[in-house]
Amino acid sequence: MRGIVARIGIVALVSTALYAQAAPETAETYQGPAAEHFLTNARIVSTRPIGEGVTRPFLVTLELDGVTRKAVFKSIDERKAGVTTLADGSAEIDFQDSWQTEIAGYVFDRMLGLGMVPATVRRRVDGKVGSVQWFVEGMIPESERLEKKLTPPNPDEWSEQVFKVRLFDELISNADRHLKNIQVTSNFQIRLIDHSRTFRVNRSLRKPDSLEKFSRSLLERIGRLEKKEMQKQLGEYLTGAQIERVLQRRDAILALAKKRVAEKGEAAVLYK
Repeated sequence: MRGIVARIGIVALVSTALYAQAAPETAETYQGPAAEHFLTNARIVSTRPIGEGVTRPFLVTLELDGVTRKAVFKSIDERKAGVTTLADGSAEIDFQDSWQTEIAGYVFDRMLGLGMVPATVRRRVDGKVGSVQWFVEGMIPESERLEKKLTPPNPDEWSEQVFKVRLFDELISNADRHLKNIQVTSNFQIRLIDHSRTFRVNRSLRKPDSLEKFSRSLLERIGRLEKKEMQKQLGEYLTGAQIERVLQRRDAILALAKKRVAEKGEAAVLYK
């Protein structure tokens, strides 16, 4: 798969420990102004490649006021107009693999109050402009959790998280979600990385059958999305067409949720 070596390299670094000694980092730590300030202003101590592949990510060590942390830097910005045939034989319109959608994925997560995507900012590293993303410590990929047969203590809560991820990925039309870029903390909270292939220009949903249950609060938040506000917050990283397609997919999701409720009833379809 195109770029898979580099992506696996990121995962290998993220999954260095099954359980961290310290408490898992919460969204209050790895999202928001403080995290963004650190990523933007911390001194770059060192950089090193995270494996091979077209995305060419780097692991960056940062230091600010005596605090040292790691981040992941991407500078890839590949775009192809028209129809592109991918390595798996599928076709895609206006292909894009870009650091800019890494940032858009984070900003959009914040707009929705999802709390799953680590802080990601624009920054120049080693002479290249790209995205720098907070490296959340002490996680393992979902593929490893399944392999080790680690069972969430609260299956219902876990299931609700999974459905939120699916809805988010449909909204941003994520072309590259897999079990290695869904990360899991020691207390079974989901964190999402790797959004360079998102915000595609397709109007339709990729996997509508995967949306079986919906969070009421998340449906309410996406229902309040307005084009003007999205342009204000995301316009630096997304085109007008990309923003318009998000809203069209949003409408499709709301219609699908309404259809599911009509067929099965609210209790079977909606949760908090």
